[in-house]
Formats: sequence, structure tokens, C-alpha cells
Amino acid sequence: MTTLAERLDPATEALERSGALLRTAWSVYLSSLGAVAASAVAAAPLIDLVRARVTPPAWLAPGVDGARALLPMLAVLGVVVGFAGAVFIPPWRRERPILRVRLAGGGGFLLWGAAAIQPPSFEAALLALAGTAAVVASVTPVLRQLIPHARLFRTARHATQTTRDLLVSTAVTAGAGALALALSARRGEAADLAVYAGAVALASAMLLFVGLCYRLVNAYWILQSVRTPPPRLDDVIDG
Repeated sequence: MTTLAERLDPATEALERSGALLRTAWSVYLSSLGAVAASAVAAAPLIDLVRARVTPPAWLAPGVDGARALLPMLAVLGVVVGFAGAVFIPPWRRERPILRVRLAGGGGFLLWGAAAIQPPSFEAALLALAGTAAVVASVTPVLRQLIPHARLFRTARHATQTTRDLLVSTAVTAGAGALALALSARRGEAADLAVYAGAVALASAMLLFVGLCYRLVNAYWILQSVRTPPPRLDDVIDG
């Protein structure tokens, strides 16, 4: 059973508690959720590449094909959820962090959407990475405003995801992926370099996806903290 001392959080005593803050927390959460789902835009061409080289067992093939058919729809759904979270959910204020979420975040999801509605390809996945960078960077200022409200986020340092790491993973994935595509049609040493670049791009993309999942968990912690804030000491005493 949680004691009163465990429920109190002195660091949040003087912080704002408002509907605008809750809407901001919902915006970050929905943007993060949309980013994870929209990442499916890169999974479809990867499955196509593997299927072209490896024939799965008969019992596994229907499941792989079914998942492959659903991935583009999942990516579009993620774009819709993320765009709504970035553009329509934040409070209607002219503050710079909120405007950044709407403009950069909304624009990022539009780029992501342009990639999601194309036939699955690695070129479309590279376009989606531009949207990824914009979305990730757009929520950083509002995250700084929300983090003080979430004790779990403040104390769980090893389970938090930084914007810098996400942007680095995005840049490495984009650079290595573009190099692999540029060299894929060549022979000799260039072909070997293309394979190496493709492996680097794949590893970095997996790290990026894991990082986006961590960001989603962090956003959930923040949302829960803002929805159900710890009691203030004065309210406890008065009660």
C-alpha cells in the first residue's frame, strides 16, 4: 500500500496544474505513439528484401504475408494519430514551444505521410527519416516543461530517451541508407561497401525504433503524472 510520504512530491508543489498542461502531455504522448506506428513504413521494404532472398517455411509464409499487407495501413494510421496529436491537441497558445510542435511536428508527420502512401521502398523510408527528425526535435521544448511533473521520469535516468540520441540514430540511418542505395547497382568494392552501409543502416534503424519506443514509454509516464498529480501538502493538511 502506498504511503502518504511516497505519494507526496515536493518538486511539484509549486508547478502549474491546468487543462493546458494536460493537453500538452496528451500531444506528446500521441505524437510519440504515432511515430512508433508510422515506423512501419520502413518494415515493408525490409520484408520484401528478405522474401526475395529467403523462402520462409510454408507454415510461416501466411503470417509474414499478412503482416506485410498490414504494415502500410499501420504506417498511415500512425501518421494520422501523430499529426492529430501534434496539430490539434496542443493548447491554442502562441507560445514558441507550442508553435514548434504544431509547425515542425505537423510538417514532419506530413513528410512521413508522403512516404507512407507511396509503394513501399527504401527510398520512401529515407523520406520518412526526414519526418522523423522533425517530429523528434519538435517536442523537445515541451518535454522540458513537462519533465518536472513526472517523478518517475526524473529518477529513472537509465530508462529515459534523449532527443540527441534519437537524432544521431536518424542521421546515421539516413546517411548509411542513402550510401547503400547509391552503391547497390555497382560491382566490385562498391558493392561490398553497399552491403556494409546497408548493415549499418539496418542496425541504426533498429536502435532508432527502440529509442522511439522508449520515448513513447517516457511520454506515458509524463501523461500519467499530469493526469493524476501527487497531492499538495497544503491540501493534505487542510483535508
